[in-house]
This record gives sequence, structure tokens and C-alpha cells, in this order.
Amino acid sequence: MLKKIFFFFQSDLLFSISFFLALVASSFGRFDVHFIDFQVILTLFGLMLTINGLEKAGLLNFIGQRLLSKSHSLRALIRTIVLLSFFSSMVLTNDVAILTLLPMYLLITKGIQEQKSVLLGAVYLIVAANLGSSLFPFGNPQNLFLFSFYNLPLTTFLQTTGMMVVLSLTLLVGSIQLLPASPLIIKKTTHFFEKKYMVLYLGLMALMILGIFHVVPFVLSASIVAFVVYFFQKELFRSVDYRLLVTFACFFVIIGNINEQDKLIEMIQPFFQKEQQAFLGSITLSQVISNVPAAILIAPFTTYKKAVLLGVNVGGLGTLIASLANLIGYKLIKQALPQEQKRFQHKFYMVNILYLFIIGSIGYLYLGIG
Repeated sequence: MLKKIFFFFQSDLLFSISFFLALVASSFGRFDVHFIDFQVILTLFGLMLTINGLEKAGLLNFIGQRLLSKSHSLRALIRTIVLLSFFSSMVLTNDVAILTLLPMYLLITKGIQEQKSVLLGAVYLIVAANLGSSLFPFGNPQNLFLFSFYNLPLTTFLQTTGMMVVLSLTLLVGSIQLLPASPLIIKKTTHFFEKKYMVLYLGLMALMILGIFHVVPFVLSASIVAFVVYFFQKELFRSVDYRLLVTFACFFVIIGNINEQDKLIEMIQPFFQKEQQAFLGSITLSQVISNVPAAILIAPFTTYKKAVLLGVNVGGLGTLIASLANLIGYKLIKQALPQEQKRFQHKFYMVNILYLFIIGSIGYLYLGIG
């Protein structure tokens, strides 16, 4: 029994740390259910159900195989899979893009001699999912939280993230162009998708988006999604990342208690009272605790919405723990290519630090001009 409990907490350190800190914060402060932003929690829950439904319907695999069948060189293959990761993550989130596309990519490239390029392709795929998901409020959890917390107008949100996404796409395409254009023969496989479920979950996704933009009450949209999924494919409830939802709740409890400590607020606030300070602080904190909790921790202490939004999204680059999506990608690499872990890490840090420096520098200047 103790072993099971230990493994449960060991398997997700972010969840374990947030749970422990929430207990400590509640012990010295108080637990109040009003600390928790249920709009974010319920919206995430509904999005997870719809995204898992789309994934199970097989649409992304079908599109991926169709596109990959047209790739005639290793460079073209990597470009195709990276662009698919970049654009699909805008709607399906970075985690789902990586979980769906990376195993498919590793399977297709198995046996290819140029492992250096294959590993670089895997790194670019992960980076593309992180950067592409930055565009819309529902692309990743930190965006969803900040969009809700600051009540950002959609136009302001897109103006802020759009610059970063265009720059990111340019960098990715330019980087891939440096890879060798070795001839490639891809074994074709047949993938079907279930049209009925695809239409159903696209409709539910649209309903959730309407909830995010307050066109429909978020409680109503999440409830309808839960009811429909339970009726058609209730097994999808098992694929929801409940630990991520509890992690969010824990951080809300921690922040709620911090906000009631005047002396602590006085110590923290000075570090985020200038726009470029808030930007750099968001990036730095993301490297240590990942960008989702960084967004939740920083937002209450600054009014510089654009700086925090840009900072936590750029902050997904850098270390392996800067983004949960990075860890997911690394776990998949460890499973598929255990002998290549060190080489992958070397290339991961090489690309991520370079991209972090370039995009971070331009973001810093952009905020200074603005």
C-alpha cells in the first residue's frame, strides 16, 4: 500500500509539490474553496474531454499520415511533422500534439541512419508544439488561466501572442532548412478516422470555445460536454488528467493564502512592477517550476498582462521542466530511444537555449518599444 502511494506521488512531482505546498499554506493560513478559479478548472476539464475525443477519433493520425506520404526527403518529413505539430497544437494543445505526433514520427524514422537529424526533428516537434499553442487562449493551460484572470480582450491577446508565433514559425522553418535533404522512402500505412465522432467532438470543442469567450456560461458548456461524452464514450473520462486539475486547484489555494500575507506581497511585488521586469521574471520562474504554475504565481502581483503572457509562453523554452509538454516529449524519447537520451538532451538544450535567447530578446525589445 505504501509503495503504491509513494509511486503515485513520485510519478508526478509537480502535482506532489503543489499538493504539499497547498497543505502547508492551508495549515499556516486557511483553506477557502473561493480561492479556486472554477472557470479555469471546469474549462480545462471540458477541453480535455473534447480533445481526447478528437484524438481517439483518429483525425490527427489520418491527416499526419496523408501529409507524411508526400514527403520525399528527411528534411521534408521533418518539416511536415513539425508544421503539423505547430498548427495542430493551436487547437488541440501542446500536450496532445506531442503525445500524438512524436510516437508516430519516431516509428516512421526508426532505422534511418541520420540519427542526428532525426533527434533534431524530435526537438523541433516539441518546440513547435509549445510555440504554436501560444496563439489562442485555449492552446495551453497558462494561456487559459491568464485570459480568464486578466479578462483579456481577444484582440489584445492575439496581438500579443501573434508576434511571437510568427517569429517562432520563421525560426522553425529556417532551422529545418539547414537539415540534409536525404532521399527518404516511407512505408505507407492506412489510418481511418471516425467521421461521426470527429463531427461530434468538433462541435463540443466549439461549445467549449464559446464558453471561454463568455458567449455561453462556462458551467453550461462544460456540463453539456460532460453529459454528451458520458452518453457516447464515457471511457474518455478515464483519460482526463485529473492530477493536472488538482495541481491547478492547489496553486490557487497557495496563491489565495499568499495574497492574504501583506508582508510577503510587499516583498514580491517590486520584482514585477516594470513591464520588462515582469517579462524576465516570468521566463526565469518558468525555468524552475514550469510555465503553468509560474503564470498562476506571478499574475496576482503585476498588472503587466502582456509581459506575463509573453514571458510564460517564451518561458516554455529552455529547461526540460520549463513546460510540462517538454517532460512529456522527453518521456516518449526515453521509452522509444533509451540509448539516445543524452544526445537528445544535448540537442534539446542547444535548440531551446538558442530559441529562448532569440525570441526572449525580441520580446524584451518589443515590450520596451510598446
